[in-house]
Amino acid sequence: MVLARLALPGLIVIGLLIDDRTRPIDDDSAETISLDAENTVSGDKSLTSTWYCPTAHSRELEVGGVDARTELIVTNTAAEPTRVSVYLISPTSARQLLHLEVPGLSSRSLEIGDHTADELVSALVEAPISGVAASRRIHSTFGSDVAPCSSVVAKAWYVASGDTQADARSQLVIYNPLPIDAVIDLSFASEAEVGSYSPRELVGLVVPATNTISVDIGAHVRRRDVLSATVKARLGSVVVDHIQTFDGSSGRVGFSATLATATASTSWYHPVAVLGESERVSVVMTNPTELVADVEITVVSGEGETDSVVTTVGPYDVTEVQVLPKAEEKLVANTLFTSFESFGITVETSNGIPIVSGMQLTSGPLGSPGKESPEQELLLGSDELGEVQLPVDRESGLSLASGAPSGSRSWLLVLPDVEGEVLVAIQNTSSSSASASVTRYGKRQRYEVKLAALATKHLRIAAGSTIEVNSDSEVVVSAVHQELKGAGLSSVSGIRFAGGADE
Repeated sequence: MVLARLALPGLIVIGLLIDDRTRPIDDDSAETISLDAENTVSGDKSLTSTWYCPTAHSRELEVGGVDARTELIVTNTAAEPTRVSVYLISPTSARQLLHLEVPGLSSRSLEIGDHTADELVSALVEAPISGVAASRRIHSTFGSDVAPCSSVVAKAWYVASGDTQADARSQLVIYNPLPIDAVIDLSFASEAEVGSYSPRELVGLVVPATNTISVDIGAHVRRRDVLSATVKARLGSVVVDHIQTFDGSSGRVGFSATLATATASTSWYHPVAVLGESERVSVVMTNPTELVADVEITVVSGEGETDSVVTTVGPYDVTEVQVLPKAEEKLVANTLFTSFESFGITVETSNGIPIVSGMQLTSGPLGSPGKESPEQELLLGSDELGEVQLPVDRESGLSLASGAPSGSRSWLLVLPDVEGEVLVAIQNTSSSSASASVTRYGKRQRYEVKLAALATKHLRIAAGSTIEVNSDSEVVVSAVHQELKGAGLSSVSGIRFAGGADE
Protein backbone atom coordinates (compact mmCIF):
# COMPACT_ATOMS: atom_id res chain seq x y z
CA MET A 1 0.00 0.00 0.00
CA VAL A 2 1.35 3.43 -0.94
CA LEU A 3 2.30 5.51 2.07
CA ALA A 4 0.43 8.81 1.94
CA ARG A 5 2.79 11.69 2.55
CA LEU A 6 0.56 14.43 3.97
CA ALA A 7 2.25 17.79 4.38
CA LEU A 8 1.40 20.99 6.17
CA PRO A 9 0.06 23.64 3.82
CA GLY A 10 2.44 26.51 3.10
CA LEU A 11 2.99 29.51 0.91
CA ILE A 12 4.89 29.32 -2.38
CA VAL A 13 8.15 31.15 -2.04
CA ILE A 14 7.98 34.00 -4.54
CA GLY A 15 11.36 34.82 -5.99
CA LEU A 16 14.55 32.83 -5.57
CA LEU A 17 15.91 32.09 -2.12
CA ILE A 18 19.20 30.48 -1.26
CA ASP A 19 18.52 26.78 -0.65
CA ASP A 20 19.53 25.78 2.88
CA ARG A 21 21.01 22.59 1.42
CA THR A 22 23.62 24.50 -0.60
CA ARG A 23 26.89 22.98 0.54
CA PRO A 24 30.27 24.65 1.03
CA ILE A 25 33.31 23.08 -0.54
CA ASP A 26 37.02 23.47 0.01
CA ASP A 27 38.56 24.44 -3.33
CA ASP A 28 41.75 22.57 -2.54
CA SER A 29 40.26 19.17 -1.80
CA ALA A 30 37.27 16.91 -2.30
CA GLU A 31 35.48 14.83 0.28
CA THR A 32 32.65 12.39 0.51
CA ILE A 33 29.55 14.55 0.50
CA SER A 34 26.45 14.03 2.63
CA LEU A 35 23.05 13.23 1.16
CA ASP A 36 22.24 16.96 1.29
CA ALA A 37 24.00 17.18 -2.09
CA GLU A 38 21.72 14.51 -3.60
CA ASN A 39 18.25 14.94 -5.08
CA THR A 40 15.49 14.17 -2.60
CA VAL A 41 11.73 14.33 -2.52
CA SER A 42 11.12 16.66 0.44
CA GLY A 43 9.52 15.18 3.54
CA ASP A 44 7.30 16.44 6.33
CA LYS A 45 10.03 18.70 7.70
CA SER A 46 9.67 20.89 4.62
CA LEU A 47 6.64 23.10 3.90
CA THR A 48 7.34 23.43 0.16
CA SER A 49 9.05 21.70 -2.78
CA THR A 50 11.52 23.48 -5.08
CA TRP A 51 13.24 22.06 -8.17
CA TYR A 52 15.77 23.60 -10.57
CA CYS A 53 15.84 22.49 -14.23
CA PRO A 54 18.83 23.94 -16.18
CA THR A 55 17.60 22.74 -19.60
CA ALA A 56 13.89 23.34 -20.16
CA HIS A 57 14.08 24.37 -23.83
CA SER A 58 16.81 25.20 -26.33
CA ARG A 59 17.03 26.00 -30.04
CA GLU A 60 19.87 25.06 -32.35
CA LEU A 61 21.34 28.12 -34.05
CA GLU A 62 23.91 28.59 -36.80
CA VAL A 63 26.29 30.14 -34.25
CA GLY A 64 25.68 27.57 -31.52
CA GLY A 65 23.02 26.15 -29.26
CA VAL A 66 21.53 22.70 -29.18
CA ASP A 67 18.17 21.28 -30.18
CA ALA A 68 16.37 20.37 -26.93
CA ARG A 69 12.59 20.21 -26.56
CA THR A 70 11.45 19.36 -23.06
CA GLU A 71 8.44 17.66 -21.54
CA LEU A 72 8.47 18.69 -17.87
CA ILE A 73 7.06 15.94 -15.63
CA VAL A 74 5.84 16.93 -12.15
CA THR A 75 4.98 14.20 -9.62
CA ASN A 76 2.94 14.67 -6.47
CA THR A 77 3.67 11.95 -3.88
CA ALA A 78 1.29 13.47 -1.33
CA ALA A 79 -2.33 12.42 -1.09
CA GLU A 80 -3.68 15.94 -1.51
CA PRO A 81 -3.71 17.74 -4.90
CA THR A 82 -1.52 20.77 -5.47
CA ARG A 83 -1.03 23.66 -7.88
CA VAL A 84 2.56 23.90 -9.04
CA SER A 85 4.18 27.13 -10.26
CA VAL A 86 6.63 26.80 -13.15
CA TYR A 87 8.84 29.83 -13.87
CA LEU A 88 10.55 29.88 -17.29
CA ILE A 89 13.92 31.69 -17.12
CA SER A 90 15.65 32.95 -20.29
CA PRO A 91 18.56 35.36 -20.95
CA THR A 92 16.55 36.91 -23.80
CA SER A 93 13.05 37.28 -22.32
CA ALA A 94 11.27 38.26 -19.13
CA ARG A 95 10.46 35.51 -16.66
CA GLN A 96 7.25 33.67 -17.52
CA LEU A 97 4.91 32.02 -15.00
CA LEU A 98 2.88 28.89 -15.76
CA HIS A 99 0.67 26.78 -13.49
CA LEU A 100 0.11 23.03 -13.44
CA GLU A 101 -2.55 21.19 -11.43
CA VAL A 102 -1.25 17.85 -10.10
CA PRO A 103 -3.62 15.44 -8.29
CA GLY A 104 -2.42 13.44 -5.31
CA LEU A 105 -0.27 10.37 -6.02
CA SER A 106 -0.04 11.31 -9.71
CA SER A 107 2.24 12.78 -12.38
CA ARG A 108 1.38 15.49 -14.90
CA SER A 109 3.43 16.81 -17.81
CA LEU A 110 3.93 20.18 -19.48
CA GLU A 111 5.35 20.75 -22.99
CA ILE A 112 7.65 23.72 -22.48
CA GLY A 113 7.90 24.39 -26.23
CA ASP A 114 4.20 25.25 -26.29
CA HIS A 115 4.95 28.31 -24.17
CA THR A 116 8.31 29.63 -25.38
CA ALA A 117 10.52 29.81 -28.46
CA ASP A 118 13.55 31.38 -26.76
CA GLU A 119 17.07 30.24 -27.53
CA LEU A 120 17.84 28.90 -24.03
CA VAL A 121 15.34 28.37 -21.22
CA SER A 122 15.65 27.04 -17.66
CA ALA A 123 12.78 26.28 -15.30
CA LEU A 124 12.14 26.79 -11.61
CA VAL A 125 9.40 24.53 -10.20
CA GLU A 126 7.75 25.43 -6.88
CA ALA A 127 4.92 23.74 -4.99
CA PRO A 128 3.23 24.88 -1.75
CA ILE A 129 3.49 21.39 -0.21
CA SER A 130 6.24 18.86 0.36
CA GLY A 131 6.50 15.60 -1.55
CA VAL A 132 6.62 17.05 -5.10
CA ALA A 133 9.34 16.07 -7.61
CA ALA A 134 10.26 17.32 -11.10
CA SER A 135 11.99 15.57 -13.99
CA ARG A 136 12.25 15.99 -17.76
CA ARG A 137 12.03 14.02 -20.97
CA ILE A 138 14.23 15.92 -23.41
CA HIS A 139 13.90 15.39 -27.18
CA SER A 140 16.41 16.20 -29.91
CA THR A 141 16.88 15.54 -33.61
CA PHE A 142 19.17 12.63 -32.69
CA GLY A 143 17.12 10.99 -29.95
CA SER A 144 15.73 11.59 -26.49
CA ASP A 145 16.71 11.13 -22.86
CA VAL A 146 15.26 11.45 -19.37
CA ALA A 147 16.85 13.67 -16.71
CA PRO A 148 15.78 14.69 -13.22
CA CYS A 149 15.69 18.32 -12.24
CA SER A 150 17.74 19.21 -9.16
CA SER A 151 16.45 19.78 -5.64
CA VAL A 152 19.75 21.42 -4.64
CA VAL A 153 22.09 24.17 -5.77
CA ALA A 154 25.79 23.56 -5.11
CA LYS A 155 29.28 25.00 -5.21
CA ALA A 156 30.74 22.15 -7.30
CA TRP A 157 29.37 19.94 -10.09
CA TYR A 158 31.03 17.05 -11.90
CA VAL A 159 30.47 15.57 -15.37
CA ALA A 160 32.15 12.18 -15.67
CA SER A 161 31.81 11.41 -19.38
CA GLY A 162 31.96 13.64 -22.45
CA ASP A 163 33.19 13.45 -26.05
CA THR A 164 34.48 16.27 -28.26
CA GLN A 165 35.32 14.37 -31.46
CA ALA A 166 34.36 15.74 -34.89
CA ASP A 167 30.98 13.94 -34.91
CA ALA A 168 30.19 14.91 -31.31
CA ARG A 169 28.93 17.95 -29.50
CA SER A 170 29.36 18.33 -25.74
CA GLN A 171 27.70 21.26 -23.98
CA LEU A 172 27.19 22.47 -20.41
CA VAL A 173 24.05 24.38 -19.41
CA ILE A 174 24.74 26.31 -16.19
CA TYR A 175 21.76 27.76 -14.32
CA ASN A 176 22.10 30.27 -11.49
CA PRO A 177 18.73 30.38 -9.68
CA LEU A 178 19.96 32.68 -6.91
CA PRO A 179 19.51 36.48 -6.66
CA ILE A 180 23.27 37.13 -6.77
CA ASP A 181 25.75 36.65 -9.63
CA ALA A 182 27.77 33.44 -9.58
CA VAL A 183 31.45 33.34 -10.53
CA ILE A 184 32.61 29.93 -11.72
CA ASP A 185 35.76 28.14 -12.86
CA LEU A 186 35.65 25.29 -15.38
CA SER A 187 38.30 22.60 -15.73
CA PHE A 188 38.55 19.49 -17.90
CA ALA A 189 40.44 16.20 -17.95
CA SER A 190 40.83 13.70 -20.79
CA GLU A 191 42.14 10.18 -21.29
CA ALA A 192 44.99 11.50 -23.44
CA GLU A 193 46.55 13.94 -20.96
CA VAL A 194 47.60 13.72 -17.31
CA GLY A 195 45.73 15.97 -14.92
CA SER A 196 43.25 18.75 -15.57
CA TYR A 197 43.18 21.72 -17.91
CA SER A 198 41.47 25.09 -17.29
CA PRO A 199 40.95 27.29 -20.36
CA ARG A 200 41.74 30.90 -19.47
CA GLU A 201 38.43 32.18 -20.85
CA LEU A 202 36.49 29.77 -18.61
CA VAL A 203 38.13 30.88 -15.35
CA GLY A 204 36.19 33.54 -13.47
CA LEU A 205 33.17 33.15 -15.76
CA VAL A 206 30.11 35.08 -14.57
CA VAL A 207 26.65 33.50 -14.51
CA PRO A 208 24.23 36.40 -13.93
CA ALA A 209 21.71 36.23 -11.10
CA THR A 210 18.57 34.22 -11.93
CA ASN A 211 19.93 33.43 -15.35
CA THR A 212 21.50 30.72 -17.53
CA ILE A 213 24.53 30.36 -19.80
CA SER A 214 25.71 27.55 -22.07
CA VAL A 215 29.30 26.47 -22.73
CA ASP A 216 30.31 24.51 -25.85
CA ILE A 217 33.09 22.31 -24.46
CA GLY A 218 34.45 21.48 -27.92
CA ALA A 219 35.17 25.17 -28.55
CA HIS A 220 37.64 25.22 -25.65
CA VAL A 221 39.34 21.80 -25.50
CA ARG A 222 40.92 19.38 -27.95
CA ARG A 223 39.04 16.58 -29.69
CA ARG A 224 38.92 13.70 -27.26
CA ASP A 225 36.99 10.42 -26.89
CA VAL A 226 36.78 10.57 -23.10
CA LEU A 227 36.49 13.86 -21.26
CA SER A 228 35.35 14.93 -17.78
CA ALA A 229 34.35 18.41 -16.63
CA THR A 230 34.30 20.16 -13.26
CA VAL A 231 32.35 23.33 -12.52
CA LYS A 232 33.28 25.13 -9.28
CA ALA A 233 31.67 28.32 -8.02
CA ARG A 234 33.97 30.69 -6.19
CA LEU A 235 30.95 32.97 -5.61
CA GLY A 236 27.33 31.84 -5.39
CA SER A 237 26.01 28.41 -6.36
CA VAL A 238 24.65 26.90 -9.58
CA VAL A 239 22.97 23.85 -11.15
CA VAL A 240 24.52 22.12 -14.19
CA ASP A 241 23.27 19.96 -17.08
CA HIS A 242 25.46 18.12 -19.58
CA ILE A 243 24.15 17.61 -23.11
CA GLN A 244 25.99 15.23 -25.45
CA THR A 245 25.16 14.54 -29.10
CA PHE A 246 26.53 12.19 -31.79
CA ASP A 247 25.38 13.46 -35.19
CA GLY A 248 25.76 10.25 -37.23
CA SER A 249 28.39 11.63 -39.63
CA SER A 250 30.73 8.79 -38.59
CA GLY A 251 27.96 6.26 -37.91
CA ARG A 252 27.03 6.60 -34.25
CA VAL A 253 23.84 8.50 -33.44
CA GLY A 254 22.68 9.59 -30.02
CA PHE A 255 21.53 12.28 -27.64
CA SER A 256 22.04 12.41 -23.88
CA ALA A 257 20.82 15.03 -21.41
CA THR A 258 22.15 14.48 -17.90
CA LEU A 259 22.06 16.42 -14.66
CA ALA A 260 25.64 16.65 -13.41
CA THR A 261 26.41 15.31 -9.94
CA ALA A 262 27.32 17.44 -6.93
CA THR A 263 28.76 14.49 -5.02
CA ALA A 264 32.12 12.77 -4.76
CA SER A 265 32.06 9.41 -2.99
CA THR A 266 34.10 6.28 -2.28
CA SER A 267 31.26 4.06 -3.60
CA TRP A 268 28.88 4.26 -6.58
CA TYR A 269 25.99 2.07 -7.68
CA HIS A 270 24.70 1.67 -11.25
CA PRO A 271 21.71 -0.72 -10.99
CA VAL A 272 21.16 -1.42 -14.69
CA ALA A 273 23.23 -1.87 -17.84
CA VAL A 274 22.44 -3.77 -21.04
CA LEU A 275 25.11 -5.43 -23.17
CA GLY A 276 24.46 -7.07 -26.53
CA GLU A 277 25.33 -7.26 -30.20
CA SER A 278 24.53 -3.57 -30.73
CA GLU A 279 24.54 -2.39 -27.08
CA ARG A 280 27.75 -1.25 -25.39
CA VAL A 281 28.65 -0.28 -21.83
CA SER A 282 31.52 1.59 -20.23
CA VAL A 283 32.17 3.10 -16.81
CA VAL A 284 33.89 6.49 -16.65
CA MET A 285 35.42 7.74 -13.39
CA THR A 286 36.85 11.15 -12.60
CA ASN A 287 38.99 11.98 -9.58
CA PRO A 288 38.55 15.53 -8.17
CA THR A 289 41.35 15.14 -5.59
CA GLU A 290 45.13 15.48 -5.60
CA LEU A 291 45.64 11.81 -4.65
CA VAL A 292 45.57 8.64 -6.76
CA ALA A 293 42.36 6.61 -6.34
CA ASP A 294 42.52 2.80 -6.40
CA VAL A 295 39.22 1.57 -7.80
CA GLU A 296 37.46 -1.79 -8.18
CA ILE A 297 34.61 -2.10 -10.71
CA THR A 298 32.33 -5.11 -10.16
CA VAL A 299 29.53 -6.66 -12.21
CA VAL A 300 26.43 -7.37 -10.10
CA SER A 301 23.95 -10.10 -11.11
CA GLY A 302 20.76 -11.43 -9.55
CA GLU A 303 22.92 -13.65 -7.34
CA GLY A 304 25.34 -10.96 -6.19
CA GLU A 305 28.78 -9.68 -7.15
CA THR A 306 30.62 -11.55 -9.93
CA ASP A 307 33.40 -10.39 -12.28
CA SER A 308 35.56 -7.41 -11.35
CA VAL A 309 38.57 -5.42 -12.46
CA VAL A 310 40.94 -3.10 -10.61
CA THR A 311 42.24 0.20 -11.98
CA THR A 312 43.49 3.61 -10.84
CA VAL A 313 42.33 7.16 -11.47
CA GLY A 314 45.08 9.77 -11.22
CA PRO A 315 44.78 13.14 -9.47
CA TYR A 316 42.32 15.46 -11.27
CA ASP A 317 42.11 12.88 -14.05
CA VAL A 318 39.64 10.56 -15.77
CA THR A 319 39.66 6.80 -16.56
CA GLU A 320 37.31 4.71 -18.69
CA VAL A 321 36.70 0.96 -18.21
CA GLN A 322 35.02 -0.89 -21.08
CA VAL A 323 32.55 -3.69 -20.26
CA LEU A 324 32.62 -6.42 -22.94
CA PRO A 325 31.05 -9.87 -23.45
CA LYS A 326 32.96 -12.81 -21.93
CA ALA A 327 33.28 -14.32 -25.41
CA GLU A 328 35.69 -11.51 -26.34
CA GLU A 329 37.86 -11.94 -23.24
CA LYS A 330 41.56 -11.27 -23.66
CA LEU A 331 44.30 -9.49 -21.75
CA VAL A 332 43.39 -5.81 -22.16
CA ALA A 333 43.93 -3.03 -19.63
CA ASN A 334 40.89 -1.27 -18.16
CA THR A 335 38.44 -3.81 -19.53
CA LEU A 336 35.84 -5.81 -17.63
CA PHE A 337 34.33 -8.97 -19.15
CA THR A 338 30.98 -10.50 -18.25
CA SER A 339 28.66 -13.24 -19.51
CA PHE A 340 25.50 -11.33 -18.46
CA GLU A 341 23.39 -9.34 -20.90
CA SER A 342 21.71 -7.22 -18.22
CA PHE A 343 23.42 -6.48 -14.92
CA GLY A 344 24.38 -3.80 -12.43
CA ILE A 345 27.74 -2.22 -11.65
CA THR A 346 29.37 -1.28 -8.33
CA VAL A 347 32.34 1.10 -8.24
CA GLU A 348 34.37 1.36 -5.03
CA THR A 349 37.68 2.92 -4.05
CA SER A 350 39.87 0.77 -1.81
CA ASN A 351 42.02 3.59 -0.42
CA GLY A 352 39.28 5.99 0.70
CA ILE A 353 39.67 8.55 -2.11
CA PRO A 354 36.30 9.99 -3.24
CA ILE A 355 35.62 9.93 -6.98
CA VAL A 356 32.71 10.50 -9.38
CA SER A 357 31.37 7.61 -11.47
CA GLY A 358 29.19 7.66 -14.56
CA MET A 359 28.00 4.97 -16.95
CA GLN A 360 27.89 5.35 -20.73
CA LEU A 361 25.35 3.24 -22.62
CA THR A 362 25.24 3.26 -26.42
CA SER A 363 23.31 1.34 -29.05
CA GLY A 364 23.39 1.12 -32.84
CA PRO A 365 26.41 1.68 -35.12
CA LEU A 366 29.75 2.08 -33.37
CA GLY A 367 31.53 4.26 -35.95
CA SER A 368 33.50 7.27 -34.73
CA PRO A 369 36.04 9.61 -36.39
CA GLY A 370 38.85 7.49 -37.77
CA LYS A 371 36.77 4.33 -37.33
CA GLU A 372 33.78 5.20 -39.49
CA SER A 373 30.88 2.81 -40.01
CA PRO A 374 30.08 1.51 -43.52
CA GLU A 375 28.90 4.28 -45.82
CA GLN A 376 25.27 3.14 -45.72
CA GLU A 377 25.21 3.79 -41.96
CA LEU A 378 26.47 7.38 -42.17
CA LEU A 379 24.04 10.29 -41.82
CA LEU A 380 24.47 13.18 -44.21
CA GLY A 381 23.14 16.41 -42.68
CA SER A 382 21.19 19.04 -44.58
CA ASP A 383 22.47 22.60 -44.95
CA GLU A 384 19.41 23.72 -43.03
CA LEU A 385 19.18 23.07 -39.30
CA GLY A 386 16.92 20.33 -38.00
CA GLU A 387 16.52 18.43 -41.28
CA VAL A 388 18.74 15.44 -40.60
CA GLN A 389 16.77 12.31 -41.44
CA LEU A 390 17.33 9.28 -39.22
CA PRO A 391 17.17 5.85 -40.87
CA VAL A 392 13.76 4.20 -40.55
CA ASP A 393 13.59 1.31 -38.05
CA ARG A 394 17.23 1.59 -36.97
CA GLU A 395 17.67 1.46 -33.20
CA SER A 396 20.36 3.75 -31.86
CA GLY A 397 21.00 5.82 -28.80
CA LEU A 398 23.25 7.31 -26.16
CA SER A 399 22.80 7.63 -22.42
CA LEU A 400 25.30 9.08 -19.94
CA ALA A 401 24.01 8.30 -16.46
CA SER A 402 25.41 9.26 -13.08
CA GLY A 403 25.48 6.57 -10.43
CA ALA A 404 24.12 6.78 -6.88
CA PRO A 405 26.68 7.18 -4.08
CA SER A 406 24.57 5.29 -1.52
CA GLY A 407 21.32 3.47 -1.01
CA SER A 408 18.02 4.43 0.56
CA ARG A 409 14.95 2.59 1.83
CA SER A 410 12.47 4.67 -0.20
CA TRP A 411 12.66 5.74 -3.86
CA LEU A 412 10.52 7.46 -6.46
CA LEU A 413 10.88 6.42 -10.11
CA VAL A 414 8.98 8.37 -12.79
CA LEU A 415 8.82 6.46 -16.08
CA PRO A 416 7.94 8.62 -19.11
CA ASP A 417 5.15 7.65 -21.49
CA VAL A 418 7.19 5.85 -24.15
CA GLU A 419 6.59 2.89 -26.43
CA GLY A 420 7.03 -0.56 -24.94
CA GLU A 421 8.24 -1.58 -21.50
CA VAL A 422 10.95 -0.10 -19.30
CA LEU A 423 13.65 -2.21 -17.64
CA VAL A 424 13.54 -1.26 -13.95
CA ALA A 425 16.39 -2.25 -11.63
CA ILE A 426 16.65 -2.50 -7.85
CA GLN A 427 20.19 -2.97 -6.52
CA ASN A 428 20.79 -4.16 -2.97
CA THR A 429 23.67 -2.23 -1.41
CA SER A 430 23.76 -4.29 1.80
CA SER A 431 25.60 -7.53 2.57
CA SER A 432 22.38 -9.26 3.65
CA SER A 433 19.25 -10.17 1.70
CA ALA A 434 16.47 -7.59 1.32
CA SER A 435 12.77 -7.39 0.54
CA ALA A 436 11.30 -4.53 -1.49
CA SER A 437 7.79 -3.56 -2.57
CA VAL A 438 7.13 -1.87 -5.90
CA THR A 439 3.87 0.11 -6.12
CA ARG A 440 2.44 1.92 -9.15
CA TYR A 441 0.55 5.14 -8.45
CA GLY A 442 -3.04 5.06 -9.70
CA LYS A 443 -3.01 1.25 -10.05
CA ARG A 444 -3.90 -1.50 -7.65
CA GLN A 445 -0.64 -3.22 -8.44
CA ARG A 446 2.10 -4.09 -6.04
CA TYR A 447 5.13 -6.27 -6.64
CA GLU A 448 7.11 -7.97 -3.89
CA VAL A 449 10.78 -8.40 -4.76
CA LYS A 450 13.37 -10.51 -2.96
CA LEU A 451 17.00 -9.44 -3.34
CA ALA A 452 20.10 -11.47 -2.55
CA ALA A 453 22.98 -9.73 -0.78
CA LEU A 454 24.72 -7.18 -3.00
CA ALA A 455 22.54 -8.29 -5.94
CA THR A 456 20.44 -6.51 -8.54
CA LYS A 457 16.91 -7.42 -9.68
CA HIS A 458 15.56 -6.37 -13.10
CA LEU A 459 11.83 -6.00 -13.80
CA ARG A 460 9.99 -5.08 -16.98
CA ILE A 461 7.27 -2.54 -16.17
CA ALA A 462 4.85 -0.63 -18.38
CA ALA A 463 5.97 2.84 -19.40
CA GLY A 464 4.12 5.95 -18.25
CA SER A 465 4.12 4.73 -14.65
CA THR A 466 4.99 6.50 -11.43
CA ILE A 467 6.56 3.96 -9.11
CA GLU A 468 7.40 3.98 -5.44
CA VAL A 469 9.91 1.46 -4.08
CA ASN A 470 10.15 0.74 -0.35
CA SER A 471 12.66 -1.71 1.08
CA ASP A 472 13.58 -3.08 4.50
CA SER A 473 17.22 -2.16 3.85
CA GLU A 474 19.10 0.22 1.58
CA VAL A 475 18.76 -0.20 -2.18
CA VAL A 476 19.33 1.91 -5.33
CA VAL A 477 16.69 2.20 -8.06
CA SER A 478 16.96 3.19 -11.73
CA ALA A 479 15.68 2.17 -15.17
CA VAL A 480 16.66 2.07 -18.85
CA HIS A 481 14.60 2.19 -22.05
CA GLN A 482 15.51 1.79 -25.72
CA GLU A 483 13.03 3.24 -28.19
CA LEU A 484 11.83 0.43 -30.43
CA LYS A 485 13.00 0.79 -34.04
CA GLY A 486 14.18 4.34 -33.46
CA ALA A 487 16.72 6.69 -31.89
CA GLY A 488 16.41 7.12 -28.17
CA LEU A 489 18.21 5.36 -25.31
CA SER A 490 17.19 6.70 -21.90
CA SER A 491 18.43 6.08 -18.38
CA VAL A 492 15.94 7.05 -15.67
CA SER A 493 17.43 7.85 -12.26
CA GLY A 494 15.45 7.16 -9.12
CA ILE A 495 14.94 10.01 -6.64
CA ARG A 496 15.28 9.17 -2.96
CA PHE A 497 12.70 10.27 -0.39
CA ALA A 498 14.01 12.51 2.38
CA GLY A 499 14.59 10.42 5.48
CA GLY A 500 14.69 7.22 3.45
CA ALA A 501 18.30 6.36 4.23
CA ASP A 502 19.16 3.84 6.87
CA GLU A 503 20.11 5.88 9.91
